[in-house]
This record gives sequence, structure tokens and C-alpha cells, in this order.
Amino acid sequence: MRKASPGLLLLLAVFCLRGAHVASAQRASSSEREKGILEVVVLDEKGERLPGALVAVPGYRSTTGLNGTCQFGLLPGRYSVLVNKASYRGRRLTASVRPGETTTTQVQLQKLPVVRPQHK
Repeated sequence: MRKASPGLLLLLAVFCLRGAHVASAQRASSSEREKGILEVVVLDEKGERLPGALVAVPGYRSTTGLNGTCQFGLLPGRYSVLVNKASYRGRRLTASVRPGETTTTQVQLQKLPVVRPQHK
């Protein structure tokens, strides 16, 4: 039996590693394609966009920007979405995400009444 040359072994090792890397990259890109976008638009009681609201889905949270929106890249499925902002009544809703699609959900928050302490 002949011994393989070190150069041939090195070439074979590089080829195998490159193949594994390409397969891994293909798996990662296919899982990225499976994700969808959940866009949440938060409005006040007048229907105007509300910046600075906290939006949370399981495992993630974000704050709405000046345009009152935030986005999450999520795997397909149904998600519980919690929206809060100081001085507003929080809301919980369910949103569905489909692969490769953007789902836009609008949430309207109501301002809480101002409670003034009564003096005795």
C-alpha cells in the first residue's frame, strides 16, 4: 500500500473543510429565509404615532422610534406582543408571522387619567 503525500492530504483536508463550511452557510441562509418581519406601529388615542413605547415579544424587546414603529425578525408562528408606555394603559395582543413576509400590526394605547390626590 502506498503512502499518500502530505500535499495530497492537505488538499483533501481543505476540500472537506470548505465543503462543511459551504453546507453550514447554506443551512444558515435557508433558516434566515424562513424568518418573517413583525412590524409594530404604536398609536395614541388620537391615532398619532407614539415614540418611546416598549414593545416585547418572547425573547426580544425594543422601543418604538420617532415614527412610532419597531420591527422584529422572527421565525414563523404566533407571538404574544406586549406594548407599554408610561402614562398609557398597556396592551397585549397576538400576531402571526409568516416566512419571508412582513406583518404589520397597529396598536392603539389609551392615556391613563390623571389622578390628583385629595387633600383633607
